[in-house]
Amino acid sequence: MTAKENEQVVKRFYAEVINDRRLDAIDELVSEDFVHNGIERGRAGQRRVYEAFLSAFPDLQTDVIETVAAGDRVAIHRRWTGTHLGVFEKIEPTGRTVDFESTAILTLRGGVITEYCGVLDLLRLMGQIGAAPQTSF
Repeated sequence: MTAKENEQVVKRFYAEVINDRRLDAIDELVSEDFVHNGIERGRAGQRRVYEAFLSAFPDLQTDVIETVAAGDRVAIHRRWTGTHLGVFEKIEPTGRTVDFESTAILTLRGGVITEYCGVLDLLRLMGQIGAAPQTSF
């Protein structure tokens, strides 16, 4: 696949899985041997992560800020927004809104995502639900 086609797969993944709540798209867009930050999760493990996030933040949405694609890799920077209405990392629902960002480099093979290497601004997220100090940067 071309770099542009890989970029479209990544954008489609976030649009369908997060924004459209189509967790079944993971089976089509993620490899069975998917690796997340060096740990093999596979499709099932990745599905569990998104189920937990969407349970805790049922209105979670992600917007692509920027992508850069080259060969079999796609770099993506996203903004996430939602409301903390379910348990997240053992923190009871607060009803607070969250707004945080993440950046990742995804590797694709044959039109599916095989690896994710990235960071999520978890400190900002946890601060917004009262589980960590608020940051000003």
